[in-house]
Amino acid sequence: MMTKSLHYISSEVRNLSYYDGLSNVDKFLDAFDCEVPENHCFQALDLALHAMLAWWWGMHKDSFDGWRDYRRMMRLRFGQPNTRLTEKYDGRDDPRNHLAKWNKAYGIES
Repeated sequence: MMTKSLHYISSEVRNLSYYDGLSNVDKFLDAFDCEVPENHCFQALDLALHAMLAWWWGMHKDSFDGWRDYRRMMRLRFGQPNTRLTEKYDGRDDPRNHLAKWNKAYGIES
């Protein structure tokens, strides 16, 4: 019994990138953007994500408003911060400065 339908037909042979959580998430997302049209990205993720990521995707696939929202969450959840932050907020100064460092480290847009 076939449970999925084909929504996109192309004469090109495509090698779909896959991601298992062990490699760089940014490289996967960039390659995936080049390989899959944006309106088919969510359907193609069912095939592209492996191991623990496939389970995570199954639990959260209905939580995203669009492809940009999904990319942002993948970077936050599975990406590596740009800088390593180990300092904790000590409560002695304005917390916005501390939060700004974390936002910059994780590439969160303000």
